[in-house]
Amino acid sequence: FQIVLYGLLLARAIYSFHQDCCWGLHVFLLCMLRLLMHQLWSAYSNTLFLTHNRLILKKGVGFRQIDQELHWDNFILLQAIVTSVVLHAFPPAETVPTWEKNGVLSALVLHAALSEPLFYAIHKRFHGNQLFTNYHFLHHSSPVPQPFTAGHASFLEQLGLTVVMGIPLAVSFLIGGGSIGLLYCYVLGFDSLRCLGHSNVEIVPHRLFEAFPFMRYILYTPT
Repeated sequence: FQIVLYGLLLARAIYSFHQDCCWGLHVFLLCMLRLLMHQLWSAYSNTLFLTHNRLILKKGVGFRQIDQELHWDNFILLQAIVTSVVLHAFPPAETVPTWEKNGVLSALVLHAALSEPLFYAIHKRFHGNQLFTNYHFLHHSSPVPQPFTAGHASFLEQLGLTVVMGIPLAVSFLIGGGSIGLLYCYVLGFDSLRCLGHSNVEIVPHRLFEAFPFMRYILYTPT
């Protein structure tokens, strides 16, 4: 079923390219890059000759967990579908710049001021008894975190994540600061930090947080 959906996104990309509108192509390319991002992070975290001294949990990922997380990329498909629907309902301007620094700055401010507090609030709510039992337990059912675990969550959580990620992008485009570069950089940067946080490998030296304690509120790491 996932292959069918990716096939439809590819067909949409080809169609939009021939219609001189590349948004469908960008949505599909972004999906492929996000898949590649998670694969590369997974390859790194499981390359033990590089990471064995930095592993947090020493046990390996079992076959049962691999089976449980088989459809980890559902959130990528969900967000691609939501993006396609939004672009169809509210077509952007014909000429969107490749890069707009003011839009990047506005997205960073919106991310820090709105998305991060909203994500924290939503995540805290999902750790309540009812929401955890019915939804969030799925994410915590993986005994050893890995980059694919970042996408292993319930549909309701993925919808919440879509809103959190969409706010800085949507507002930046609405105020005229949107760009192709912003779309790629923000989404891939967001994914990369989530992969880092679930990689089970501590890359950032703890001395950084000892020297600058406030960094623990800025940089997301596995520990």
